[in-house]
Amino acid sequence: MTVLFVIFRGFITRLLNRRRFFWLALIGAAPAPILFLIAQSESSDSVVSLYNDLTVTLGMSTLYPVVALIISTAALGQEWKSGTLPFLLVKPVSRWGIAAGALAAAAVASFVVIEAGVLLTWLVAGLVGGDWSVGLATTVAVAIQSVASAAIFVPLGLILGRATLVGLGYLLIWEGILSSIIAGIQASSVYRIVVSAWADLASLDLDNLTLVLDIIGRVEVGIGGAVAKVSIMALVSVMLTGLVLRHRDLIGE
Repeated sequence: MTVLFVIFRGFITRLLNRRRFFWLALIGAAPAPILFLIAQSESSDSVVSLYNDLTVTLGMSTLYPVVALIISTAALGQEWKSGTLPFLLVKPVSRWGIAAGALAAAAVASFVVIEAGVLLTWLVAGLVGGDWSVGLATTVAVAIQSVASAAIFVPLGLILGRATLVGLGYLLIWEGILSSIIAGIQASSVYRIVVSAWADLASLDLDNLTLVLDIIGRVEVGIGGAVAKVSIMALVSVMLTGLVLRHRDLIGE
């Protein structure tokens, strides 16, 4: 357990370096100035509605996944590219333990960075509209987003040299285009899973609810289903990453 904690702490330290944290937190905070500009002189209910629209259409659809992608692909990918992964593999811990530590660190680091931006947008919504509860549902959604993204992109960063570029293609093509037009694959869309969890907790007006239902399609609103799906994704990811670490000759690459 001590060795696993040391591995986890090492991943966290490298993933949350000051430069990466600052620039990625700025990306996550992009909705804050937009909300500040468009919500002036609006009623409290209108500010909440605007906050919800920005969160779903900008934050969850693009900004938060991109931040989580960059962090998660770096978890093991950075170790591989820098040549330090062999030193990690000689530690007295199973490959699945290393995989679990990398996934957990990527999820926690992603959550911390994205939540920093969410808190700023939350602050703007509270100051302008007076409702200080709007960010609670978003915080839960960010946690789910962080775990799901880590489950997908940590092994991707280990397997592919250009994992970030491939991940961006996945976000654009699978999440952005195909899942919008092919109803049969919507249940596998992380974006729609995250939105379904968020919608179960958020305070939505009719326009917000209509937007959410248009986005999620066949995915049912509910945090329980979202947590179950993401938990399965994380388990499969740890098993896959552990197998790659065990069978691929990383030391020789």
